[in-house]
Amino acid sequence: MENNDHKKRDAIKTAAKKLFFQFGMSKTSMEDIARQSHMAKPSLYYYYPSKESIFNEIVIDEAHSFINHVEKKISADLPADQKIMFFFRTVYHDLKHYIRELKQLPDTLYESYPHGRPIIDKINELFREKLKPILQEGEENGNLYYTDEETTLSAIIVMTDFLNLDWMRRFPEEVRDKIVEKVIEIILNGIRRNTKYES
Repeated sequence: MENNDHKKRDAIKTAAKKLFFQFGMSKTSMEDIARQSHMAKPSLYYYYPSKESIFNEIVIDEAHSFINHVEKKISADLPADQKIMFFFRTVYHDLKHYIRELKQLPDTLYESYPHGRPIIDKINELFREKLKPILQEGEENGNLYYTDEETTLSAIIVMTDFLNLDWMRRFPEEVRDKIVEKVIEIILNGIRRNTKYES
């Protein structure tokens, strides 16, 4: 029964995502989602109380999938500073995939599409969760130095907040590449212990 519920939820989210892409969340109704997922409307309400709850779950799923995909690419053998460098380079590279999808999306739908601004907000939350153990590892191994862990994490998140789909849509790739590398350099110069940044 639990497996069947999981399949039903996945079918609903797949249908809703397609509609959000075409029309935006504001113009998509629960009736539309029920029709698209080939379900009766009362059955849809059994799984989700509102289209907002479906949207939020899609965003959370996408953000977790995105960050986990990035994390799996990081070698455990790398020193902490190299892990941070690799982490942000990989995030930036993978965001390019979303840019290709967003090129099909009218600006009016950008705010209400899961791959638009909502997923970036969720990814920023997950950044902190994933970066914290890397910072701790670097500090323990003498590779990194900082005096306040929470402030350092917050500073890194603020410095990388520009790394979002809206910014990527507005600048050509060659300009973005240089900016991302410079930001990584600045971050690592600030927390490396007595070392120079090496690309």
